[in-house]
Amino acid sequence: MNTYTLKNNTTEQTAHPTLLIIEDHEIVALGLKTLVATMTAFTTVDCVTTARKAMELTVSHPYDVYIIDVELPDMTGIELVKSLKTLSPDSAFIFHTIHDEVWTLRQMINSDVNAIVMKTEDTTELLTAISCVLEGNNYFSPHFRECCEQMERYQPLSDREREILKLIAEGLMTKDIADRLFVSPNTIEFHRKRIMRKLGVTNMAQLVKEGIAKGYIKVKHS
Repeated sequence: MNTYTLKNNTTEQTAHPTLLIIEDHEIVALGLKTLVATMTAFTTVDCVTTARKAMELTVSHPYDVYIIDVELPDMTGIELVKSLKTLSPDSAFIFHTIHDEVWTLRQMINSDVNAIVMKTEDTTELLTAISCVLEGNNYFSPHFRECCEQMERYQPLSDREREILKLIAEGLMTKDIADRLFVSPNTIEFHRKRIMRKLGVTNMAQLVKEGIAKGYIKVKHS
């Protein structure tokens, strides 16, 4: 059996970690257990179908890694993560869900979990997520990231993003904008990429054109 280094937040320990799968469909839970068993990383892999049972087990012996479905019969996975973090703050948490609604995506992001994988993806994505959290890293699957990018396109620009867009339209470079707003160039680049995702564009010409079309940039007529 392999030995993994589990690094979560403030702890670092070398061990054979334990895993709890929380999935309300028993056949899916057993399938996940069989899949995870191929990793040979865990000394214990348990499955439960309710949030209540997950809480009971965690009180007795917290697990190192949790795979959690968002939709459970007695509590949402979002609520469960909050409770489990109180009991076991150094554990790693992975959401494994089919739900890609905007409100669910936002809740998952705000839950500050270590990984998110959509059930519609290949099973290797979940194995990759597990490997990443065992090494102390976060992992967000390609389909989840794609859903987030699509979600951003429906969000209005924030006041700061509008301000930066106007300065870009005026022809200012990243460093000039950073100096004017008293922030780092990296911060401006972060906002610029986010603005481009929200407007669904891939280059600066499209950015300005779409900004005008959506009314974020006012054109002065002579």
